[in-house]
Amino acid sequence: MRILSLAAAALILPASALAQPAMPKPLPAEILADAPDQAKADWLRAHIVAQRNITGGIAFTFPKAFYRSRLILLGESHGVAAPQGLDLELLTHLNRRIGLTDYLAEIDPVQADYFNRYLDTGDEALLKRVFDYWTKSGAQWGNRAFEDKVRAIRRLNATLPASRRIRFTGIDSVQDWGLVAEWIAGSGEQPAGAFAATAASDRASAALAALGDKPGDGAAELRATLADIAAGQNRETVIFNNYARAVRGGKLGNRPAYGLWGLYHVMQAGVNRTQPFAARIAASDLPAAGKTASIALLALDSAVQIPVPFPDGVKRLRMTNFNIDGPFVMVKGAATLRAASDPATITLFDTGARGSPIAATDFGQITTSVGQSFVPDDNGPQARRLVQYVGVVRDSDWAAPREQQTTGR
Repeated sequence: MRILSLAAAALILPASALAQPAMPKPLPAEILADAPDQAKADWLRAHIVAQRNITGGIAFTFPKAFYRSRLILLGESHGVAAPQGLDLELLTHLNRRIGLTDYLAEIDPVQADYFNRYLDTGDEALLKRVFDYWTKSGAQWGNRAFEDKVRAIRRLNATLPASRRIRFTGIDSVQDWGLVAEWIAGSGEQPAGAFAATAASDRASAALAALGDKPGDGAAELRATLADIAAGQNRETVIFNNYARAVRGGKLGNRPAYGLWGLYHVMQAGVNRTQPFAARIAASDLPAAGKTASIALLALDSAVQIPVPFPDGVKRLRMTNFNIDGPFVMVKGAATLRAASDPATITLFDTGARGSPIAATDFGQITTSVGQSFVPDDNGPQARRLVQYVGVVRDSDWAAPREQQTTGR
């Protein structure tokens, strides 16, 4: 569930195969109307915990409690470049400050294995295989900034002792069934017709049969993921179950973990009558319950990559009209975030600090004209805080696609 990754669904192809996709309708004027709350903006400016120029070089001043978190989640709307740089800087900072080594990624267990083998060997073919799927499928993860970030993590690891090197842990539901088939077969070629069933549960059942009793921790992780999918569990349940197994089984244990995810996943209370990953953790008996720090990163004046289906294939559009203050996306309170931040910067605010005037669900009500609005389940005084920190990206470029198509609007 992501704000921008489904925006392409609203760009409907007209009858003419040569025509451009039609744009979604702007939101109504009454929804776009938003005046800044200057008192809140002033309070936010007094509670900045990280700030840098959009080009890099951040200074972190998080409170001590932040570093005692068992899980730290950075939530974004995919397709903007600057979050990838912030992600790398925050990961590096946590590695140096608290020795964090576990990168809890929005990837599945097999993709994580490919990434970790790349970190060990530098074999570009491993990296290319994962990113080629995202590029061909139209996923916004298929961008140069993400790919270069994985390379940068390998360079970082080269400067660290073995005990401090970053490792990927993949807890997402299966993304690339072809890669799973290749991994099970132990070859670089996908077996003909492998897992071709339409229903994910049927694909998972076929993959389980092919996996059999293959030994190893990686096989055990994949087996558990496939069993959940075969049983009809939804994505958020698969993600939570995989995380819980990694904690209880010792792969993560009580070590702190960090990861970059879509915005929905990091929210710690119900949204749209559903329970995001972080909300499930908050309601669990896991060590991270009550010790999860969620950061919501929102974009103003920025460009985003939107994959759009054309008759001759998916093209990546560079768009500047999907920011949080309209015309197609509106975050309630966006004007206050603009007043509290500066152009060409990334700024993180401690919205959950003592005495905060920022309500638990402030900046969490998101209305879109592309069919993916966010409504917190509880807006009352006892509502659980959706996130502890809110960040604003100003004037970022798009996360340019690997194939470097530059069609734009």
